[in-house]
Amino acid sequence: MASFVKFKIDLKFKTPFLHMRRFFLLAYIVAIPLISSGQQTIGFTLPEAEKKVSLDFELFNNLIVIPVTINKFLVVKFIVDTGSEAIILTEKAFGDMVGLQYVRSLNITGPGIIDSVEAFVATNVTLNLPGGVRGQQMSMLVLKEDYLQLKENLGDEIYGIIGYDLFSRFVVEVNYDSRKLILHDPKTYKPKKKKFSKIIMDDTKPFIQASVQQGDREQAVKLLVDTGASHPLLLDVHNTDDLRVPSLTIEARLGQGIGGEIPGVIGRMGRCNFGVFKFDNVIVSIPERGVYSEAIKRGSRHGTLGGELLRRFNPVFDYRNKKLYLRKSKAHKDPFEFDMSGLTLGTTKSSQDTMVVRLVEPGTPAFEAGVKEGDKVLYVNGEDLTTSKLSEINGILRKKPGSRIRLVLWKDEEYVTRRFRLRRRI
Repeated sequence: MASFVKFKIDLKFKTPFLHMRRFFLLAYIVAIPLISSGQQTIGFTLPEAEKKVSLDFELFNNLIVIPVTINKFLVVKFIVDTGSEAIILTEKAFGDMVGLQYVRSLNITGPGIIDSVEAFVATNVTLNLPGGVRGQQMSMLVLKEDYLQLKENLGDEIYGIIGYDLFSRFVVEVNYDSRKLILHDPKTYKPKKKKFSKIIMDDTKPFIQASVQQGDREQAVKLLVDTGASHPLLLDVHNTDDLRVPSLTIEARLGQGIGGEIPGVIGRMGRCNFGVFKFDNVIVSIPERGVYSEAIKRGSRHGTLGGELLRRFNPVFDYRNKKLYLRKSKAHKDPFEFDMSGLTLGTTKSSQDTMVVRLVEPGTPAFEAGVKEGDKVLYVNGEDLTTSKLSEINGILRKKPGSRIRLVLWKDEEYVTRRFRLRRRI
């Protein structure tokens, strides 16, 4: 590998911990400038004469995932994140495999980090998307180690994050109903004004002015619209005048990054309003006092509006004109529910077909049924990872209060069955 210059910076890094039943994706990325090379086009382009391209995407715990081909050789799944300012590859072995050129390294420090972690800047990268979308002369941030563990937490082979490079080049339509990501040429895109409500964008990221009601109090908030977050709503109530932590909450790890866990609680707010839309009884993630300003400093002011709320629309992001168009999806009236079992499930590093219990919260149905941390889960109501995604299995655990759950575990070299009923916790 060629020699490179090494830097040390204090960086609020994009740090997702992605078992998204209760964890959300943070996005603090160092922006890597693009370098021109002769007359070659830099960045993403549509096929010649095409005005739009439609891509199929997968949905993992409300996160949009698409395939990306690196250097015309290796296909890797990437999360599409409106808040990310750079492209990230989390597995350096893949970068080495395709011959990425590392021009410098970054020692990254941040809140909660004892020892700095290392990442590398790769340039002159070619990225191809389905439908003939090409990206040339791209820059990418490659982690020295897989600190983010997307694979284990989402239960699939996901090793990357892509955001601004895509959204700044196209008008991006996300159709959650059809699982289509439609990239439009900004020069020819015309919004369907009768079907869409318009919300103004701010700078290079999509923000909305909203209000949150709690009892007889109402607070105006500025929220980052974040496809890279799984939660419905995250609020730093300690940075508001009128909002308070709800009386009924669940302690939770809201996220985990390179610097460690982001502690906080999960609760509900009375109503969230933005544009002409109103949502009642919304689940909200609330970081501990002081944590948000240090660990989630993305310019989001008061918090983020994530995928669990976004999927209630089919949004169109127009970064160039600083506009967001929203049309109701089929999920618009879905209730907001949280895990009712007390389980945190993940997969093992060696096998994506094996579920493991990462956490069992005391006083919950799973805890009372005798489920233990470290148990291997073979089936949840007859479903396993050969037939269902981890996110779909997690959905079973928050579907409806009173639902019967049957777990088949592998413990002490034998099959063990645990049964319990779901119980709403907030």
